[in-house]
Amino acid sequence: MRTGNFLENTVSQGGTYNVLVVVNPGDPVMKVTLAWDDPPGTPNVSPALVNDLDLVVFDPNNVQKFPWTLGGLANPSAPAVQTQKNGIDNIEQVLVNSPISGVYRVEVRGFNVPQGPQPFSLCASPLLVNCSHAGTASLDKSKYACSSTATITVIDWRSQYQR
Repeated sequence: MRTGNFLENTVSQGGTYNVLVVVNPGDPVMKVTLAWDDPPGTPNVSPALVNDLDLVVFDPNNVQKFPWTLGGLANPSAPAVQTQKNGIDNIEQVLVNSPISGVYRVEVRGFNVPQGPQPFSLCASPLLVNCSHAGTASLDKSKYACSSTATITVIDWRSQYQR
């Protein structure tokens, strides 16, 4: 949050919002967190979630990484797992320790949004890139000595989504 790697937007039923996360060699973790204020649900009804958004993350090799998921009301003592989509919580997080470097594709999907559009917040590290048709280019440092070498990262949104 301190680095400004977050955004707010909305998604409707069946809609998708896309961003990218850039992971450099040696970055210790890649983390994406999605949160939204869910409309009030019916008391004592399972599932209690009204609007179900999905955080869907693909690594540079197009392998899906799943969010942490708890056991919910059916099994509240079950340990959290990262093997399935999360349809229980209004906060979802994908965490990858020792990630491979490259560009991770992140989607916020409106899986079941009967009361929408649903506002949400998304935070990511190490570097969140809001997708646009213009693409993006960045340098690895803000200042360079005369004898330094600059590393330029170029992200072309078309190459990320045309697989």
